[in-house]
Amino acid sequence: MDVVRARSFRFVSSLPIRLYRALPAVVLGTLINTLDTVSTGVLVFPSEDGAFRSLQLQGLSMYIMSTLTGQLVITFGGSRFPGAMSTMLIEVLPFLRGAANDIRAVLGDDHPGLIPTVMAVYALTSFLTGAAFVVLGVLKLGNLVAYFPQTVLTGAIGAIGVSLFVVGLALPFPPSAIPLSLSNVPSTLFAKSHLGLLAASFFPAFLLSVTLRSRYIEMWTRGIIRSAYYIPIYLLIMPAVFWIAARAMGVSKEALVAAGWLFTVDAPSIPSSGLVASWNYWTLFDFKLVQWWALKSAIQNIILLVVIGVLSLPIYVPTLAFTLDVSYDMNHELLGQGASNIFAGLVGTVPNMLQYSYSVYVTRAKGGRFELSLVSALTAALFLCSGLLLPYVPTILASALVLFFGIELFLEAIWEASKTLAWMEYAVVLATLTACTFLGFAEGFGVGIGAAAVVYLMYGVIDSPARVTRWNEWNELQQSRTQDDDHVAMPIEGRLPPRNHTLSPLTLDPPRSNLSPSSDVKANDDSDLLQQINARVLVLSGYIFFASIPSLERALLASPVPAQFFILDLTHGHRIETAAARVFLRCVRELKLKENMLVVCGVRPSSGLHADFVRAEVPLVFDAPDAASLIGPAIAAFETKAACLAWCQQEHESRLRAANKTEGLADQAKEDAFIEFCRLFEFELDLVLGPCTTDDSSTSAEISPPPVQRFTKSGGRVDVYLPGQVIRKTGQSVR
Repeated sequence: MDVVRARSFRFVSSLPIRLYRALPAVVLGTLINTLDTVSTGVLVFPSEDGAFRSLQLQGLSMYIMSTLTGQLVITFGGSRFPGAMSTMLIEVLPFLRGAANDIRAVLGDDHPGLIPTVMAVYALTSFLTGAAFVVLGVLKLGNLVAYFPQTVLTGAIGAIGVSLFVVGLALPFPPSAIPLSLSNVPSTLFAKSHLGLLAASFFPAFLLSVTLRSRYIEMWTRGIIRSAYYIPIYLLIMPAVFWIAARAMGVSKEALVAAGWLFTVDAPSIPSSGLVASWNYWTLFDFKLVQWWALKSAIQNIILLVVIGVLSLPIYVPTLAFTLDVSYDMNHELLGQGASNIFAGLVGTVPNMLQYSYSVYVTRAKGGRFELSLVSALTAALFLCSGLLLPYVPTILASALVLFFGIELFLEAIWEASKTLAWMEYAVVLATLTACTFLGFAEGFGVGIGAAAVVYLMYGVIDSPARVTRWNEWNELQQSRTQDDDHVAMPIEGRLPPRNHTLSPLTLDPPRSNLSPSSDVKANDDSDLLQQINARVLVLSGYIFFASIPSLERALLASPVPAQFFILDLTHGHRIETAAARVFLRCVRELKLKENMLVVCGVRPSSGLHADFVRAEVPLVFDAPDAASLIGPAIAAFETKAACLAWCQQEHESRLRAANKTEGLADQAKEDAFIEFCRLFEFELDLVLGPCTTDDSSTSAEISPPPVQRFTKSGGRVDVYLPGQVIRKTGQSVR
């Protein structure tokens, strides 16, 4: 009880300071959830005329409940990221609305089972998404999704951005407007009555995207746009300016609603009053009226929704871990997301997902589990009063945020991908994006996978013809192979072999006789050397594409055999896909956390393979003097196995010398601390242990051991703490 009382007292006494420090992250997280709710929550159901017109409040409450369930699960153990934020999976909005429209096309607006059937489908999507995550996590198949072509997924995400952009354009139109389509864009979108709405929603979204991507604006604002508060404050300025202008012009609320500047909040389909109207979406469920046979009309959108959800997490999690420079466990994240989505299905709402950008902003604002627990509490309060908030939210705010999401997803697929992808890989992205936009997502996925297959076939055709090489290149290549066959491992006096490799081979082997050694002897020499430096060799050959990622990650990051060096031999590799090359960035970061190192050999400077790494922004450093010269994710690269083994052995010996030096300094520090302790407290070792005898020494009777050595051999212990370091004891901490 004393321990519980002491800890409770410390928690209460430190609570004001913790709340003060948590304020930025709590304010930011709450603003993000609020703005997302009022902008995206109204899009959960189709907004056209018909049965869904009166479900705006229910859409808001479903969005908040999805966000709340996801946040609670990942905050209390569902994710290894303390500052992770979860919201409804915005990328699946087109598929949710598509499934609802499919069912309406079959049943009709007047069918009593339309709304219950749509609600059942929405909850079913959460169950299916969660079940897919749980199965992958239980079977430890976190890397299995890497077998799906990244180029196809990038194109699909770009198409989702286009879809969200179109939805954002049509969002502020008044109920009397004609639904937006390709055939009536000039007459509807650019109509005189809609130009004000279009300008007030598009230009703020476009300006927000430009400011976030412009280096000149970042320099001019001295990095203010990188602040975690920038996006929320930017978006909050819009409704403030709107209401100031509306009051100054004296426009009534009814006129603003009729012109499309405010949302039309119809009476709920279930009579209720007060706060109950904002969260009564559970009354829409009536399983007796659910038309299960109508689900087959929406099966395509349901499957695509689950696929997009499952494939999005392996993109967000590694990117978030790399940005925050922390480690992660994909299988744990899969189980956490599975639990959150199954929980969302149980409460009858739509799927949710960990959000990369929000998590980065909140984490940089010093947000953790305590801060996000407070965000969850405030989000629950928002759930109860969201119906009171919607009538005062301008439609241009919701439209601008959706347009911003659409622009960002589209630019990620078109602009950012163009910086790293080869032109044939970029062609797959464009083909998938175009097909998904104009043919549909199912057809677009098929076109993308077919285009990816053609690209991989083309790479094989390009690599198949005989190549004409110059005499000096061929001679150098032959000499390099000869040196590798001779097992050159360590040059004289520890120097690395020159890059042109024109000198006679140098070897660690003893002087040879006139008889050539057998292959078994060479293999044993290599085996002894690899064991000596604690290295493990991995070999990749041919065209290295995304299918190599799972095996590569298992060999490097989940290897049961501990290794100091992982040597990746690409001697027989022709080219490497961008997605496969970029996985090295995460592997290098993870290995550095374990004090391990990835080294590449078999890559020639200015070759096609080297160009693939450069395009993927993976820095290969040739002839690095030592590991200390490798900055960030840089990887030491060598043309031959000879230079690679020499460098690894040199680095191994350097680490051994550093370890011995550190151990010597630690022993000296302990000895100095023990002598000072004896002086301060008048501790006489001979009085406690008796006079020194030959049994206390491992050398001879004439040489007495150091006092600290006698003390530790007798069962004593000496620990040295630096100033400010915490000394932990049972039930308390002393500094």
